Amino acid sequence: MTTDPSDKPPSLARATRTSVMLSADVFRVDRDGASQHRVTNISETGVCIAQAGDLVAGTVVVVAIGSVAPAAANVVWVRSGLAGLAFQKPIDVSEARRRRASGSTLRPPAAGWLTELNNPYKS
Repeated sequence: MTTDPSDKPPSLARATRTSVMLSADVFRVDRDGASQHRVTNISETGVCIAQAGDLVAGTVVVVAIGSVAPAAANVVWVRSGLAGLAFQKPIDVSEARRRRASGSTLRPPAAGWLTELNNPYKS
């Protein structure tokens, strides 16, 4: 029996990827500052980055691309120097393609759950 790929439920359908030449800053809980990565493709639900380094599948990171507000993402896979990240909430790809305002400085997340994740006194 052959199944038609269009029979997949919408939640399992893969968003259309666009090949791009962008830069992404990735913030991790266990590191100060951001690491910079080349974006190979992007969609509203995820991104593929190069120079994955020591990213590990299952890790939660914060990604800043273009003029999109930094977005939480799950590292889904890592192989051959690439990593696939799934955004926890969809982003606007057209905003991701726009350059950040000149002189704007990216700061690591300073409020919310991410900064508290490694707090040994958190109950």
